[in-house]
Amino acid sequence: MDKKRLIHQWYETYHQDTYNFLVYYIGSRDVEDLVQEVFIKAFQKLEKYESRSEPKTWLLAISRNVAIDFFRKNKAHYFLPESFLYHMSSRDKNPQELLLEDETKNELYRLINQLKPTYRDIIILRGIMELTPDEVASVVNWSKTRVNLTFHRAIGALKKSSLINMGGNHNEPVSERESIKPIE
Repeated sequence: MDKKRLIHQWYETYHQDTYNFLVYYIGSRDVEDLVQEVFIKAFQKLEKYESRSEPKTWLLAISRNVAIDFFRKNKAHYFLPESFLYHMSSRDKNPQELLLEDETKNELYRLINQLKPTYRDIIILRGIMELTPDEVASVVNWSKTRVNLTFHRAIGALKKSSLINMGGNHNEPVSERESIKPIE
């Protein structure tokens, strides 16, 4: 299969995953230019793809680098805007339920964005995008053990931060896998 056809096939298959990752990482829905940049870089570096990992994880590794470059170029730190979360509510809920749901989601995204970058990366990849530890390891170029340990620590930091903000008990046990829902 030629390069153009392969990249086009990957684009059709992995565009939404790439888009979702960049939305979470950048904190804006205006990431189409960055998505295009990811696939351009993939096309340019296709000969470096070794097929040891799935194309999705290779593209997410490129996406992560594109996002980091974006921050370096703009020299600003972006946070997920509160308005970003309003699209995620169900229309079957009453206004009070919607308000409570939005407040909870806003708080979760605010807490995620307060984490140090390595924790934020792992929470987004493992917790939100639901990649396996092996896939995350391939994206961030770490060992599976380091991914699992960092994920566990990130969940702990997230929970501790949440408890501090709510004035709760800091000694509650932290579960290995918290449920964080991806964008649909």
